[in-house]
Amino acid sequence: MRINFLLLAFLLAGCDGNGVGSYPTTPPPPVQDDTAFVQAAVDVGGVVTFAAKTYHLSRTILIKTSATSIVGVGPETVFDYQPSAQTQHCATDRVFTTPCTFEDAPPRRIAAPIAVGDKAFSAFAAADVADLKYGDWLLINDVDSVFGDKVAIDWVQVAGVSGVTVNLVQPFRMAFTTARPWDPGKSGLGFTPIPLIENIQMRNFKVVVERTPTTPTAGISLFGVMNADIDRVTVENHNGQPFYSFLSKGVTVTNSQAIGGRVLSEFASSVDLTLSDNHFTGDGPGFGLDLGLGFFSVTNNWIDQSDNIGFYVLYGVHDGTISGNHVAYVNYVPAGGNAAGLVIRGSQNIAVSDNSFAGGSGPRSVGISVGGAVGEIPLPSINIGVSGNTINGFVTPVQE
Repeated sequence: MRINFLLLAFLLAGCDGNGVGSYPTTPPPPVQDDTAFVQAAVDVGGVVTFAAKTYHLSRTILIKTSATSIVGVGPETVFDYQPSAQTQHCATDRVFTTPCTFEDAPPRRIAAPIAVGDKAFSAFAAADVADLKYGDWLLINDVDSVFGDKVAIDWVQVAGVSGVTVNLVQPFRMAFTTARPWDPGKSGLGFTPIPLIENIQMRNFKVVVERTPTTPTAGISLFGVMNADIDRVTVENHNGQPFYSFLSKGVTVTNSQAIGGRVLSEFASSVDLTLSDNHFTGDGPGFGLDLGLGFFSVTNNWIDQSDNIGFYVLYGVHDGTISGNHVAYVNYVPAGGNAAGLVIRGSQNIAVSDNSFAGGSGPRSVGISVGGAVGEIPLPSINIGVSGNTINGFVTPVQE
């Protein structure tokens, strides 16, 4: 019999003379924490390039300087995140973020409704505008207590202040109501000054959020930022939102991948959003547009895996295009429910065209479902144009 001595040596290498495995007595070296190094590099601003290696992070990396670009060399540049302490707001509950505490102060009250084309609005009290100056950016936001968050927002820039009147550089492009009762931060129409961070770029790297039992952690958080571009970035996050945009203006995500779990990528209360040529995978909806998001383009994205809903559009989303997107078969978990490809509720002025839906489970599954929503005041779905979509494998293709 011929004996393969190399193979035999390999098989016996981990065993003592009795065939019992022997193990090293020296523990492996601790993983180096690269948080301080990465934060210091990002603090410099400008174009910050990270080499092809794994950077181990234990706290949130804060992007606080405008015109900062975080650039890797591809998927070999990996930011591996595992928080070292109990989850803390904006300190350990996301991997990368722009400053996310300006909204902690309650909004200031707006006294009268706003119409499209208005070049000014009235504050409720002179003290609320005393600190405003030319060039400041403000977040106009209307909160509905039933939904528990904003249902209408936009950014405006201050041209000047006269009494309680705030004059603007550009006119309003959407209307706002004062029909909801005023309860600061909980209901009603108000405004909040934005400490401007702008022109942020993230390109060519991967983020991995380690699974932990703590509060869900966001991967990349774009909070209150103007003009942020994400391109060729992969976020693997089974414990929270892979991508998250909130209260931002001009966010663009292209050629990127979100690998998630039960918590979806969420684009909320933002304006001028572009999502194009991205892949979304999750154990729930692939992604969501919600809470007053407006003036958007969502085109040519792939939802490769989703449960219950392919993706959704909820509560005050308006003025946008959803076209050329591809939704793979949508399962329903637990079994026995009815899946939907796209759900739209309480939204206005949206064109849904030339998308493809591969089907969904359940005896009453729906390809595209459109309907209203009821909060403190009704939010009907108005001017939702559904045309040219390829809808296969759903019991009801379109339900309006």
